[in-house]
Amino acid sequence: MMNGIWYTLPFLFIALIGFVFGLRVLVRKMLSGTYKAGEVLDPYRPKNFSIPDPVKVDFEGEKQTTLRGRFWQGATDKAIIVVHGIDGPSIEMLPHVSYLYRAGYSVLVYDNRGRGDSDGGFSTLGFLEWRDVLHAINWVKRQPGIAENKIGLHGLSLGAACVIMAAAKDQQVRGVLAESPFVSMPIMLAHIANKMTRLPKFLVGEIVRIFLDWSLETKLRLVEPHTAVKNIAPRPIYIIDAEEDQLFPVDTSQTVYDAAGEPKRFWKVRGAAHANCWHVKPEEYEQRALDFWEDVFADSEPVAETTGAELPPYKSAPAEASSADESSASSRT
Repeated sequence: MMNGIWYTLPFLFIALIGFVFGLRVLVRKMLSGTYKAGEVLDPYRPKNFSIPDPVKVDFEGEKQTTLRGRFWQGATDKAIIVVHGIDGPSIEMLPHVSYLYRAGYSVLVYDNRGRGDSDGGFSTLGFLEWRDVLHAINWVKRQPGIAENKIGLHGLSLGAACVIMAAAKDQQVRGVLAESPFVSMPIMLAHIANKMTRLPKFLVGEIVRIFLDWSLETKLRLVEPHTAVKNIAPRPIYIIDAEEDQLFPVDTSQTVYDAAGEPKRFWKVRGAAHANCWHVKPEEYEQRALDFWEDVFADSEPVAETTGAELPPYKSAPAEASSADESSASSRT
């Protein structure tokens, strides 16, 4: 009997190792691109937003990863970099490109690593993506007609977290508009894992983080927008929150906003799902965003917006060494 157990144990151990490595491959596959490049959904063509076709561009991101996107040269020397959420692709950000371009801004959008046409294999849940934003900033600074001290960042969900962390690192960034940012990736993972398993957050969250760190070769504890946002002031930040956010805890965006210094603005969009605020109130969204950017780039100090009940009055992670349209998916993390 005992001999049988000892003979069986090595096979069980090998099976367990195989299972764990299989999960690692599955996680990377799940975090790889979620759509086929070249596939087009009609609503997300530039012509439907009254903007010209862009110039296709590529630049080197973190770890020599090639990132690919589109660039619209505007009528002024100001530029906005627009960063999409985890599921991408960047073509879903065309509504924001449209009103920004028509207001005279140059706009860069690009597919995050592991998304769309960009290289990188899979998402690292912000660990490398926020550093990729720094590379995008440097690319825009080198473009003719763009003033290097007149660049703003607009991010959605995971993109919102990344632009906050990038702006905390690059002090030349003039301002940040962040829709549906999260507090930190470990907190976010614990919340989602708890919703799926009902196990205690402190336990399941730590297990998931350790496994993802190993699977993705990351240190997700460093993805901390809540900490980074403190280093943006005195430059302005505008945080937009979805009232019916089905993915993040209800006070997530508010917590990031509370940690930010002045000047800052906050807008909770009634009835909006996660990262879906423009689709609920497009005209108001566009006007608020354009008003914000006008103040950001004004010569005088911008004044923080107050909207009654909706407004209560990073340490940066060290950087490591460093014309067919595509399809659109709904905005997520």
